[in-house]
Amino acid sequence: MKGILLVSHGNLAEGMRDTLELFSGQLEQLDTLTLSAGEDIMDFRAALSDKVDLIDTGDGVVIFCDLAFGTPANIAAKLLTDTQYKERLQIITGMNLPLILEYSQLRSENVDFNDMISVGKDGIMNLNQTLNI
Repeated sequence: MKGILLVSHGNLAEGMRDTLELFSGQLEQLDTLTLSAGEDIMDFRAALSDKVDLIDTGDGVVIFCDLAFGTPANIAAKLLTDTQYKERLQIITGMNLPLILEYSQLRSENVDFNDMISVGKDGIMNLNQTLNI
């Protein structure tokens, strides 16, 4: 089973974990990493690789990042250039609750990441328009 690492600017990742566990209970191989204002980038990179190593039990880790091309995602992407991590990581940006909820329920199976990303996108809607209000 792949580990799940939620990574964000500020405390978004911790809030996502809290809400995810409200729906799913406490999950194995789930962790968070947050980037605070003024935090040293090299310290963040070291913490990221430490977290990946901690939750990877041999099947790899899916890193969900809050924002494409934001600092947390960029640092995670740099791990892909390291042969130690390249085959172990899948990085998904634009993390939202439907997306991580879907993955947390399917992660022991062979997941089609494009289908899973569609679930995250489908969770975004104009509810007024959808309800015709």
